[in-house]
Amino acid sequence: MRLPLWRRRQQDELHAELQSHLQMAAEERIDRGESPTEAAQATRREFGNVELVHRTTHDQWGWLWLEELLQDLRYGARMLRKNPGFAAIAVLTLALGIGANTSLFFVVNGVILNPLPFPNPEQLITLYESKLHFEDGAISYPNFLDWQRDNRTFASMAAFAPTSFSLTGVEEADQVSAERISAEFFSTLGVKPMAGRDFTAEDDRLGVSPVALISEPFWREKFGSAPEIVGRTISLDGTSYLVVGIIPSNFNLRFWNFRASEVYLPIGQWNFDLFRTRNTVFGMNAIGRLKPGVTLAQARADMAGVTSRLAAEYPEADKGIGASLIPLRARIVKDVASLLFLLLGAVGFVLLIACVNVANLFLARSTGRSREFAIKSALGAGRTRIVR
Repeated sequence: MRLPLWRRRQQDELHAELQSHLQMAAEERIDRGESPTEAAQATRREFGNVELVHRTTHDQWGWLWLEELLQDLRYGARMLRKNPGFAAIAVLTLALGIGANTSLFFVVNGVILNPLPFPNPEQLITLYESKLHFEDGAISYPNFLDWQRDNRTFASMAAFAPTSFSLTGVEEADQVSAERISAEFFSTLGVKPMAGRDFTAEDDRLGVSPVALISEPFWREKFGSAPEIVGRTISLDGTSYLVVGIIPSNFNLRFWNFRASEVYLPIGQWNFDLFRTRNTVFGMNAIGRLKPGVTLAQARADMAGVTSRLAAEYPEADKGIGASLIPLRARIVKDVASLLFLLLGAVGFVLLIACVNVANLFLARSTGRSREFAIKSALGAGRTRIVR
């Protein structure tokens, strides 16, 4: 076996040092009157087994374990090359188990373990109307405005409702995924446009000029990342909207949509009479940010008071209507958390099975190598090294 260059230099230095010691001892005997042959023989008798001293000194340097490990690794590589079929089966079996575990762990880590990508995400709460036999229903727009105005525990509160539009005037007509949001939506989440500006309270009213925010992927795909997009208009269902800002691609908050929202419009501009009726809902929910130091229990008690007053004031529309408050993380993962952990346990079991199968392959293979192991043991190999 060819040693690395640095190990060969160490061996040469140690050999030269031992020979120098033997030479000096022989010269002392020659000075006392012995012949060179007698001096050399006597010196070697006194010194003992040179190879044993060489080996003992080498071991004392503390590199034996590393050298043995490198030897074992090289030997293992040779054995794998000698049996490529066995090596391929073992590698593919382990790769299947490890790959499945790694992929699912990335999903669990991103969805459940990592914090949400918003400032102080523990303060973010989703809000719904609770009705008889239905805890998380949509909110009517008038009720949302009253919740937003009358609560005392939220620093801000915003509404959002998914929708879609037909985009025209840009190459071919296309259906785009959209979201109607109130002006405080992005500021509540702590998201800032990468270009342009956010909606203002002035934008979120009936009768003002139509404006829109677009997502970064939508901007790149439909407008070729044109820098002058802010200030241009886009046509949605035949209405022109002035683009006032671009939302960065790392923002993605969706509960029902399978597609990420591409366009955002002020919900207050929606000119539809039924939308402003208290006893009619259009799939709109809300998200709020708690004030610092406010607990979820305090917020629930506060909103219970708000909804009770509204039920007394509007008995026909709001009788039996309450507010359901769910932390944003719990709303996003919902029932998927238990399912993901169940799947993670299942693929962990698959990895265990893969490891057992590979171990059985090695045990079956080691049966045919019993003679080899016996020879190694007879030559002085320890049990640990044989197992390794």
